[in-house]
Amino acid sequence: MFENIRARVGQVAAPWGSRFEAFLLGMTPRDRKLFYGLSSTVVVALVGAVVLGMMAVLEGLEEDLAQGQQTLVLVQALGEEYAEAGAKAEALEAKLKVYADTDLSAFLEKAASSAQIRGNLDSVRETSKSQQGILEIKNYSVTVKKAALDQVLNFLYETEGTGYPLRIQSANLKNVRVSGEKKLTLKLDVAAYRLVEEESG
Repeated sequence: MFENIRARVGQVAAPWGSRFEAFLLGMTPRDRKLFYGLSSTVVVALVGAVVLGMMAVLEGLEEDLAQGQQTLVLVQALGEEYAEAGAKAEALEAKLKVYADTDLSAFLEKAASSAQIRGNLDSVRETSKSQQGILEIKNYSVTVKKAALDQVLNFLYETEGTGYPLRIQSANLKNVRVSGEKKLTLKLDVAAYRLVEEESG
């Protein structure tokens, strides 16, 4: 079969080959050199065009590959950030659940007792309440009266350093004299946080 196809192609190409040979033989040596030179130039130009086209395609593929690698790096970074944020959220949720059944007043009374100023804790008053997503935020005004400096510092440490989900938003200290002795009155604005997702069920 292949021999038949080759024979047919040879039959078709033979007249053209004969004509081309006759065409070359009819040329003067000078014209034949010019023809060969022109043919070589055309072939070189075609090969150059093909090579340039292939280089352009390769450059495009390299750019696509570089963009793909950058996208992959970005996706990996975002994935790591998402995982870190998820871990932090889980840790915060666990922390909130530990104190879910302890209101701020009870917690501050315990902190004041640890700092030996239970009798100086004058008031813990709720001033506002709001909700952000699954978080309930209660704001309190807290007053500690006529306490020594070391007692106030111990109270602040017990308040902020034991893990209760709160934030002291502002603090105000005022000097007072008690029987000639220097004491402090402390006023705090405190925000306390609590999970409320369980209540929606």
